Amino acid sequence: MPFSSKELDGQSIPIHLLNAMPGKHLVLKPDAPTFTVLAVSDEYLAALNLQREPLVGCGLFDAFFSDGHNEGVADQLRLSLLQVLHTGQVQAMADQRHLWPNAHTGILEGRAWRPVNKPVFGPDGALAYIIHTVVDVTHEVQLMEVAQANEYLQTIINLLKEPLQVLQPVIEHGEIVDFRFRFTNQAYAAYANTTPDQLQGKRVGEVFPGYFETVSFTNPVETYKTGQSLTFEIHYDKDGLDLYNLMSTFKLDEEVVIHFTDFTRLRHLQLQLEAKIEALNRSNENLKQFAYIASHDLQEPLRKIQSFSTLLANQLEGQLTETASDYLQRINLAGSRMSVLIKDLLAYSRMPTVQQEFQLVSLADVMADVLTTLDWTISQQQAEVVVHSLPMVNGDASQLEQLFQNLLANALKFNRPGQRPIVEVRSALRPRNELPPSVKPTSLATVFHQISVCDKGIGFDAQYVDRIFQVFQRLHGKNEYAGTGVGLAICQRVAEAHGGGITATSTPGAGATFWVYLPA
Repeated sequence: MPFSSKELDGQSIPIHLLNAMPGKHLVLKPDAPTFTVLAVSDEYLAALNLQREPLVGCGLFDAFFSDGHNEGVADQLRLSLLQVLHTGQVQAMADQRHLWPNAHTGILEGRAWRPVNKPVFGPDGALAYIIHTVVDVTHEVQLMEVAQANEYLQTIINLLKEPLQVLQPVIEHGEIVDFRFRFTNQAYAAYANTTPDQLQGKRVGEVFPGYFETVSFTNPVETYKTGQSLTFEIHYDKDGLDLYNLMSTFKLDEEVVIHFTDFTRLRHLQLQLEAKIEALNRSNENLKQFAYIASHDLQEPLRKIQSFSTLLANQLEGQLTETASDYLQRINLAGSRMSVLIKDLLAYSRMPTVQQEFQLVSLADVMADVLTTLDWTISQQQAEVVVHSLPMVNGDASQLEQLFQNLLANALKFNRPGQRPIVEVRSALRPRNELPPSVKPTSLATVFHQISVCDKGIGFDAQYVDRIFQVFQRLHGKNEYAGTGVGLAICQRVAEAHGGGITATSTPGAGATFWVYLPA
């Protein structure tokens, strides 16, 4: 309704002009403490599902607060209006929370309004009336509360050391094609070298494209579809990661909650322990073989030498010259010393070894020393040895020199008769997943140096590739090729001691290639 000229000191404002002002408005008479309602905008009436007639002409506090509800809001409003009367200035009130019946259900609902009381002065400069304007900020306040709750929740889950994520499904054509990050904590975000805020809202596939190939995608899909919680182990070796996790998936409303128990460090320690146990078992097996050889094959000839020299001395007693008798005595003593030496060597081999510190070694320098050592053999056989660029590695120079000296010596020794030996040494880099199955390095390195020693000699049958690295194992008779059958076993021991391994490929009559793998 329009204001009467009497009430507004001769000014008449049509109601449609009041309604044209954005927001919800009451026009109040400055007649404290009543503050009579003079006019109400349509938007104000609609917001509270009220009629205009019962309000206009009624005191503000009688119209809205007579039931005793929201007394705190009433006190704040009264104080603000009184301040307008005394100061003649606009008074912005703090956001007000109150309960009001829902227009459709009648159920009391919480509302948040942001009130402002503005003075309007007449031509004589006196306060004519007060416009009470409210803006409904319920949605804004709710969003702020949700944001604060989310921030609080984020703070809590960031305190968890175990990774956690809440995912929303991305559905296309009725199928889940990906998930979107709803929540993550810092422990999980660290996998992507980022923060939870930067992950929020992104698709998981954008950050970890490899997860589509693993159960970290398919199992959450199953949990979302069936509602069944799952717990499973996963080795995630995609996207540059190498993680071992125990994952648990749960459906919560229309989201999937995933909790991780990261046992990557424990698994790596377990792998190291398994590798050391395997190396220890190999060492023990070699010691058993050595002990058998030392106690039987080596000791038996010595016992015969000592026995026959003693029998000979007894049978020829009185017939031998002093010199001959001395020779027999020396043979007996030498056999005894050799027997003691073997026993001592066996006792030494059974002692635990101390881990030594490796240094950066140039394999080019190692190979140069090897060639110097084998110079006479190379010149005698007119052999051609071609050495390409070789890398630097962490290791023991003397052990590595022994390894490559044995390999080159073998390449020169097992040459086809009447043919000039040709040996070629090369180096390349190989990722761990491309190493031969028989090579099981103890190092956790992801990249290895592959050094190949290739010859054009007699070769060997590939079925014996494992046998040639065993102690005292020979593929040829002693009369054909000299040697003890220990050289390649030493090569294997050195390679494994450096965290790598060794293997070979060959075809009889077509040469052999020995492959040494050392951590890069």
